[in-house]
Amino acid sequence: MNKLLTAALTGAVALGVAGAAEADTKIAVINLPQIISELPQTKAADARLQSQFSSRVKEVERLADQGKSLQDKLTRDGGTMSQAEYTKTQRKLAEVSSEYRLKGQALEEDRRRAANAENQKILDKVQTAIEKIAKANHYDIVLSGTSVAYAVDGINISDQVIQMVSKDK
Repeated sequence: MNKLLTAALTGAVALGVAGAAEADTKIAVINLPQIISELPQTKAADARLQSQFSSRVKEVERLADQGKSLQDKLTRDGGTMSQAEYTKTQRKLAEVSSEYRLKGQALEEDRRRAANAENQKILDKVQTAIEKIAKANHYDIVLSGTSVAYAVDGINISDQVIQMVSKDK
């Protein structure tokens, strides 16, 4: 009986200490998707990527239109074309389709790589801002808002992060 009573008292004391430790823990929450979407750096990066790849996008679109035009020509006029003309058009369509796939894949890979690089630069700035704000305000933990079911508005530091990163262009 004494062992049971001692264990119960030890557990109660441990819970009391843990509760006191939790009371001293200062927690903040961020909403990373909101931060990323509201940063001027994100909009500037999107514009840079759009500009950087616009000529290649137009080229791929031109190839798609050319391929569709050749396919339509074969469908519409295939029955009245000579065999040589039909074969020539089929070969041209195959050539355009191949070039379209090749250039389209290269474009997507390059766009993805460039977007990832831009996103990483932004995320690095966001992380630095989060750390500065957390240290300045003595936060022990900063949680992502997507993993928190509920938080009072006062502990959300997303707007502070946006302001700090926005100043650092």
